Amino acid sequence: MNNKSIIKLILHEHPWEILQARIDHARVTNQPLYESPFWFENTETGRCYHALYSCIGWPTEVQESKDEQPGYVAIVGVIRPTKELEHYNPVNANFLLLNEFQSKDVGTLLDKAVEMREKYGYGVQPELLKVFYGDPDRFLTTVALYNERLAKKYGNENSAILITPPVDFYDTMVFDNYIRSLRSCLLPDKTRFFFGGNDILKNNLREFKKENPAVMAIGGLVHSLLTVCTWMNNVGENMFAVEEKAA
Repeated sequence: MNNKSIIKLILHEHPWEILQARIDHARVTNQPLYESPFWFENTETGRCYHALYSCIGWPTEVQESKDEQPGYVAIVGVIRPTKELEHYNPVNANFLLLNEFQSKDVGTLLDKAVEMREKYGYGVQPELLKVFYGDPDRFLTTVALYNERLAKKYGNENSAILITPPVDFYDTMVFDNYIRSLRSCLLPDKTRFFFGGNDILKNNLREFKKENPAVMAIGGLVHSLLTVCTWMNNVGENMFAVEEKAA
């Protein structure tokens, strides 16, 4: 377990039994998804999450005609209402912005990305914060060299920062898609995304500059979560990845 983390893994008292019960219930009710028998708890606040996700938005290209917009990195949690709730369908779970940071310097941004993932549970469970949602094609050399330094520091190549494109990232209307998905979660009558006292994204949304890195990063992550619902398991896959020591 990551000793620097404020996140701990919570495993159901009878994980395999509850797992099978949820799979059976999903099949009987013809539901494609079911809740995992484990979740995560913030040891400082007691708040629980089905899963946590990380995203990164690179600084915009330097141009003479306009100011460069700073890059952005953040952690978002999918809220689980309580520890005890058993009969609950988390398909429409809410999202909480846990931490965010922005900088025009790529190295500083990567340093903060590592710091954030360590704090919010990287390594607590095999898949937790394994990748950052973002543009995998920019700053390839910088990220590769940074990952080499991480491997030397931790003596483990698995410590690398991995970046995966959000859903529809290569669509020509990508910014439009992402801002619409994010706005759909901010509607007054059905709010699903909460800022958690953080101001960077909120201020960037007010200014609303085209291709804004913060909006692209969070918008891409939210768009992906709305599309795939990755915090739940697919009945056809029947996957249950928890470290043995957690049992």
